[in-house]
Amino acid sequence: MTPARTIVVLGGDLAPAGRAAAEARAVAVIATEPYPTPEVVVATLGEHRPAAIVVRLVADQLGEPVMRAGGALGLIVKHGVGTDDIDIEAARRLGIPVAITAGVNATSVAEHAFAGILAFAKDLVGQDRLVRSGVWDKARYHGREVSGQTLGVVGFGAIGRKLAGYAQAFGMRVLAHDPLASAPMHGVDMADLDTLLAASDYVSLHCPLTPATLNLIDRRRIGLMRSHAVLINTARGGVVDEAALIDALRAGRLAGAVADCFAAEPPAADNPLLEMPNTLVSPHIAGVTIDAKAAVSVCAATLAADWLDGRKPDPYYLVR
Repeated sequence: MTPARTIVVLGGDLAPAGRAAAEARAVAVIATEPYPTPEVVVATLGEHRPAAIVVRLVADQLGEPVMRAGGALGLIVKHGVGTDDIDIEAARRLGIPVAITAGVNATSVAEHAFAGILAFAKDLVGQDRLVRSGVWDKARYHGREVSGQTLGVVGFGAIGRKLAGYAQAFGMRVLAHDPLASAPMHGVDMADLDTLLAASDYVSLHCPLTPATLNLIDRRRIGLMRSHAVLINTARGGVVDEAALIDALRAGRLAGAVADCFAAEPPAADNPLLEMPNTLVSPHIAGVTIDAKAAVSVCAATLAADWLDGRKPDPYYLVR
């Protein structure tokens, strides 16, 4: 098979369904190990000279030297939606479009976020631990209904809208903040960020990590939140000032946090968020259910194969 019909996947293989979708289009798939170094990436692209690559898990942000390495790169596809591991400005300078698998894993991420809300409202983890330790004490249970509570959604794209729908089905009031939101949603009140934080019982983050959103939820903004509130982060660790979050949780100024992502991944073994009784943590897997992995891989493979066939990605998938 010629290099023109080859795509390179950086950071682990496509799901079987994605590989099958590529092979059905006569496209060969070359995959590196997870978190390849820039040296490995450059060597791989230089060897295979792909016209399109799929970015999964890389050790460092892909910059201009990497993008130039193969000499034939025409399209970068992100296996997911977060592009903080791709230098978008460098890609623009080189005239290389960047596509994302927009909306494909929205259901999985939104379900994970809402599961975190229910887990805290019903104290599922705490009650599980008590019963396993031999404690059977209904008087110590202080669970709440989510109906009538307020959910603040920061970032109102496909995931945020999906989550808002789940919350409304449970009788929650929904506030949303997104300077780029294109259209309102029935029953959702748009608000500025500070107002949303001060008014919400649960705050769920669904914005990309960019220079503008780095430490968006900082010490001042955490201070605006209600002391009984829970912060849910299934976006990117860097959106939250992690030290400020830890301080607020320790001091009781915030009731809890659901952390699917961290400032550094994997987090250090002594990261306080891993030891606190009022946190629920997971290894950045909200968007990688079996269902989502298959769908995202198929979408990524299709975008790459379309490019090789001379078809540009639909603007819906392009990073602007």
